[in-house]
Amino acid sequence: MAENFVLEVKNLKTYFHSDNGLLPAVDDVSFQLKPGETLGIVGESGSGKSVTSLSIMGLIPKPPGEVRGSIIYKGQDIVQASEKKLREIRGNEIAMIFQEPMTSLNPVFTIGNQMIEAIRLHTSLSKKEAHHKGIEMLKLVGIPRAEEIMGEYPHQLSGGMRQRVMIAMAMSLNPSILIADEPTTALDVTIQAQILDLMRNLKKDYNTSILLITHDLGVVAEMCQRVVVMYGGKVVEEGDVRTIFKEPKHPYTIGLIKSTPKIKENLERLYSIPGNVPSLNNMPKGCTFAPRCEQATEICRNQVPPLFSITGEHKSRCWLNEKDALDNREGA
Repeated sequence: MAENFVLEVKNLKTYFHSDNGLLPAVDDVSFQLKPGETLGIVGESGSGKSVTSLSIMGLIPKPPGEVRGSIIYKGQDIVQASEKKLREIRGNEIAMIFQEPMTSLNPVFTIGNQMIEAIRLHTSLSKKEAHHKGIEMLKLVGIPRAEEIMGEYPHQLSGGMRQRVMIAMAMSLNPSILIADEPTTALDVTIQAQILDLMRNLKKDYNTSILLITHDLGVVAEMCQRVVVMYGGKVVEEGDVRTIFKEPKHPYTIGLIKSTPKIKENLERLYSIPGNVPSLNNMPKGCTFAPRCEQATEICRNQVPPLFSITGEHKSRCWLNEKDALDNREGA
């Protein structure tokens, strides 16, 4: 029996047209999101995480962007959907919290104006009903003085409060999927913990599926059931969180975990992966991680590895895992 997925991304490729030709920001990415699940997408800046989320939301500007592949939501490929259909889905069924709320909230309109507009755009509620719904949602995300906040402007609120407003707006229509792009970046640890608690409670109350995009492995360990690790626009490893943290297979994932500070360790210098993420117009010939990998061999530098199946849902895009994948097939 086929498993029930709320979202299926298949062979997603997002390109940008430039003077140097087509630049692959997302290159053949596939993953599934289950109902009520929190799936983490992890990687450094420039790995393709945010472009993946914008592709799902239909927010890639065309031109210069071009999206290929399939994004299946409720049996429909939304890559092929009309702008009208995308507007119906966006916000109403798939909502997004952006990394920096100050760039998402309009500075010249009050919080109330923006909440009312978002609610009325997708419902038949009157302005008065939408106003009450806005207050109710602000209270739900733990904002004090909700009635007064409705009349205030974004610059009058703290970063944590603005992020709560964004979550309230995103959740006001009870979406099936919430995409959170670095929702706790630039927030202090106390507010960060409150935002994560809030998202956890909303998921529990509404069975919302969450796509959590982050570079913070601590957040992934706390929030996610499964994780997709991206590098150079590709998925390099995926699996359930426990397996990825306990038995990471890809050298990039191993490097990410190794570079995470441990409370009990007293190191003079933290570990960091040598080198930088490759630029879109200068991608390596073989494995995208080969120039930074201490274990790279000739095949790594010349041939792109497939996504090998290790065990169950655990997959890794590394030539070093070819034998593990073969043993898994023979033992199946």
